[in-house]
Amino acid sequence: MQNQNRNNRVYTEGQQSGKTDYPIASLLRVGKENAISTKELVRLSGCKSVRDLQECIFQERCAGAIICSGSGAGYWLPKDKEEIRKFCETMEKRARNTFNATKSARRALELPEGQLDITE
Repeated sequence: MQNQNRNNRVYTEGQQSGKTDYPIASLLRVGKENAISTKELVRLSGCKSVRDLQECIFQERCAGAIICSGSGAGYWLPKDKEEIRKFCETMEKRARNTFNATKSARRALELPEGQLDITE
C-alpha cells in the first residue's frame, strides 16, 4: 500500500508515522522546482562546508532518507515516484560513468578486467 508521509510529503511504502530523524531532510522542500541550493543548505544546516554537508546527506541517505539532487539544481524531497525514479537513474548513470573511468587505469595496472566489477 502506498501512502503519503504527512510531514515530508514523500511517498513511502507501508505505514510510516511521518516523523523524521533526518536533520538535513527536514530542511528540504518537496519537489525539484523547490530545490534548495547547496550554498543555501550549507547555511541553513550549520554545516562547516559543502563537503561537510555532502557527508551529512550521505549519512542520512544511508539511514533511509530519500534526498534528491542533480545537475546543479540543489537538493529536494521527491514529490512522487517519478522524481525518485529520475533521481535513481541519474545516480546510477553517475556511478557507471565513474566506474567506466577506471577501466583504463585498471588496464594500466594489469588487473584482470572485472576483478573490481560492481555491476555483477
